[in-house]
Amino acid sequence: MQLRLQRSQRAGGVLGNTVFFCLDVRGDYTPEEQSNIRKYKLGGQIIYSSRAAQRHAARASAHLDRVDSDLIREKAAGLARGGLSAVMARLSLNISIASLGKGHHIECKDLEELLEAEDTVRLQCKNVTRYLEVAATFNGSEVVIDYVNGEEKVHITQGAVPLLAYTPDSSEPPPASAASPSGPAYEMGHELARMGDGMTKAWLEFEQKLIARAAATGWVLPATQVRIAAGVVALVVLILLYEIL
Repeated sequence: MQLRLQRSQRAGGVLGNTVFFCLDVRGDYTPEEQSNIRKYKLGGQIIYSSRAAQRHAARASAHLDRVDSDLIREKAAGLARGGLSAVMARLSLNISIASLGKGHHIECKDLEELLEAEDTVRLQCKNVTRYLEVAATFNGSEVVIDYVNGEEKVHITQGAVPLLAYTPDSSEPPPASAASPSGPAYEMGHELARMGDGMTKAWLEFEQKLIARAAATGWVLPATQVRIAAGVVALVVLILLYEIL
């Protein structure tokens, strides 16, 4: 893996006298690393969140804590404002392992924030390389570590003989299955998940009906445009709820 960083700056603001510090970042993965990222589903892991994303995430957590209140108004306000803040956090700059391979443009208002972003990305890339190194060892290879004078010397042997032989013992009872989760919190979470699935299904059916109705009247609406418009409408509704509550 290689990490590429490129710094620049631009003038902005109303009068053009504000300096924005820019940082372009991109990670170049080898074909084997790309394969392991897909295989072990590492692509969605976030390695950097902008200050704006962190602020919105903190607000979302604070608002969602209000759901524990006994007042219906507080619950509704917490859900509405928490949901809006969560959406804003997702819309802010977040860099994942997968998106780093495509590249990102980061703009900061001061050097401190830029250096903070650069240090964070570089540190997280070290962790990414360790993940990829570990992922490459799940092929039966053997890692041998020699300790000499307190120092580690690592050797990797491909196609090594298995260390342990696993033989089923019929005399041992089968392991007990884990107890299924229960309780009010689990029931509430299960109900919310069920409601969410139902709302998603209903919304997709609504989109299909809208596309079909438009086609019947001579309008051609691609599914992508309908989905974007629906997302904008949902965001506006969340904003109105945020202002009302």
